[in-house]
Amino acid sequence: MIKFAKIIFLFILMSSCYGCATESEEVVKPPSQPFVPHIYLEKEQIVAYFEVTNITEYKKLVPNIFSMPERPLCRVSAVDFYKTEAGPPYLESIIEILVKYKKPQGGKEILAWYFLEVPVTTENALWGRFVSGFPKVLRKITFERYENKYVGTSYGRDGKTPALKLVLQLRKGDLTPDEKSFLDSILPFPSFTIKDGKVRNWGGSGGGKYKVYELEKVAPQMWNIKFGDCSIEYPNDPKNYLYRLGIGKFITGYWARLKYRHGLKFIEE
Repeated sequence: MIKFAKIIFLFILMSSCYGCATESEEVVKPPSQPFVPHIYLEKEQIVAYFEVTNITEYKKLVPNIFSMPERPLCRVSAVDFYKTEAGPPYLESIIEILVKYKKPQGGKEILAWYFLEVPVTTENALWGRFVSGFPKVLRKITFERYENKYVGTSYGRDGKTPALKLVLQLRKGDLTPDEKSFLDSILPFPSFTIKDGKVRNWGGSGGGKYKVYELEKVAPQMWNIKFGDCSIEYPNDPKNYLYRLGIGKFITGYWARLKYRHGLKFIEE
């Protein structure tokens, strides 16, 4: 009995010190440096929306607290937080899936993005895993800028093999009516994490007074946005989320530069 109690104690201690295992059973240790909440000043990002083909795997990736949406979707992003006021600059890549959530109070159902994986390039950024529930892991990430395209690459644990490569090829001309309609409907949806069994709502990235494709015209001092066609590459690895989802048709995507002082805030649902 005493031996069993010691085993349980060691398990709890290890869980509190090392955090949750990832899909690949990777153990993530808390950063050695003290927690410093980031204050962001400028960033560049590539954002792309895709349909998925493997609905069976999609269902497996939806936590029990959520349910399946009518239209399963995946959002993939690469972000360069290159200028900060507090916390060191870093890069990250993001894989999210659309989920449905029924609010405990009132029972209203809403659609939201759920984070599957958030690789980051600094230890300080890893704190988001332990204090906020973001599924962050330490990885090598690059963000390349060319005349007519932007490329975000997130590497695997070996630092050499790309786990995802997102390429946005800029195009001339306006968005199609279907693309505008999609962005108008999808951008107000918030992003969710789960921390200590509770849902944290981090808000949306659009849905305000102006549409995303209008922001550069109304606030050029803050926003630069370019639209294009995205392609995505990933390995045939059963542990890779993109491979599991079976990334399908590209819907729409854009590059954006944002100059705006802000930090992250959440609402507990």
